[in-house]
Amino acid sequence: MQRVQLHEIMRPESQARPGRLLRLLHHAMTVAGIGVVLADSVEEWREHYAAALGAVFYLVSAFFAAAFLVRLIAAPADPRAAHHSPWQARWSYLASLGGVFDLLAALPGPLRLATGAPDAMLCGIVWVFKFVRYAPGLAGLERVVRRARQPLFSVLLGFLVVILASASLEYLFERHAEPDKFGSIPAALWWAIATVTTTGYGDSVPGTPPGRVLAGAVMVCGILVLALSSGILATGFAEEMRRYAFLRTWNIVAKVPFFRQVGASVIAEVAWLLRPLNVPAGAVVVRRGEPGDCMYFIATGAVEIRLPSEPLRLGDGDFFGEIALLTGTPRTATVVTVEPSTLLRLDIVEFRDLMGRRPDLARVILEAAGRRIEASVASPVAGSEQRLGSDAPA
Repeated sequence: MQRVQLHEIMRPESQARPGRLLRLLHHAMTVAGIGVVLADSVEEWREHYAAALGAVFYLVSAFFAAAFLVRLIAAPADPRAAHHSPWQARWSYLASLGGVFDLLAALPGPLRLATGAPDAMLCGIVWVFKFVRYAPGLAGLERVVRRARQPLFSVLLGFLVVILASASLEYLFERHAEPDKFGSIPAALWWAIATVTTTGYGDSVPGTPPGRVLAGAVMVCGILVLALSSGILATGFAEEMRRYAFLRTWNIVAKVPFFRQVGASVIAEVAWLLRPLNVPAGAVVVRRGEPGDCMYFIATGAVEIRLPSEPLRLGDGDFFGEIALLTGTPRTATVVTVEPSTLLRLDIVEFRDLMGRRPDLARVILEAAGRRIEASVASPVAGSEQRLGSDAPA
């Protein structure tokens, strides 16, 4: 198998059948490996099921070792390594964060075999990080923290100021009343941290009135500081997810022949409106008699329009469902995917907005819809669908 094919199969976003099967196997192995590590920490289970737990542990470790070797072999096929030699691409992969964790995930089995130490199985807890590659939100968290590092640093500095100031003042107020808990500023720091973080374990509680007033102020300050840091991270995380969704939709929209000829500015505008859907084969996209609240563009794959006369097949670049939006009538045909497909959904609100702001696209859709309506009137049975892609009056 060529490196390009291996790289495509190992890619987390791969929609090819081998890629989807590998993802399922990867997730199953990860869950099994983590479960074995957790179960091995229970003394009773370790005594009764040591052989079974060890077998699953070595199986999972062997799987991740094989996955690491495959990724290392396929590294030169990564588009980011297009200008590197094969060995440079492999070293680049090894030096990346993903490559480091792939290597660590392959080591627990050999480490236990080499040392013979039962506790070496605990190293398998590193397998939990294998999910990060398949979670765009987690993978983008590092970028979120990097972009928000300045405001986060300011909040952290304020957090430290509050902790030190509150510990110093509480020491002054409580050092004589409770010398065992507030006899020094370092001792009062534990109370300050527990109070600012609103944890409040209750093991250190001020007893004097000034100390209690200060504790109330510190609690309020802690809530404000945590709210600021949470807001910064939440805003950055939401922006990162919107950026990821836009780039993903852009890549899909740019491949659709209908949009490919309209230019980057139109694609950028449309990419914010369309919602990509990965639909398996045999799924019903729309049903006859349903209200028409959206239309679809076929990015990849194929669908079948089930007509009274004979089914009509639509493929890449076709669209369907627009006549129901234009006429307000219910769908008159059922549309089913005949192979795994990526569809771009355009809701009725965005459809009307796009029709008003992009007359060039509106003209193409209206012309196609007009031809299909004329064909359906001329031949209600055979002409209710045309190849340009609609479930015509649907």
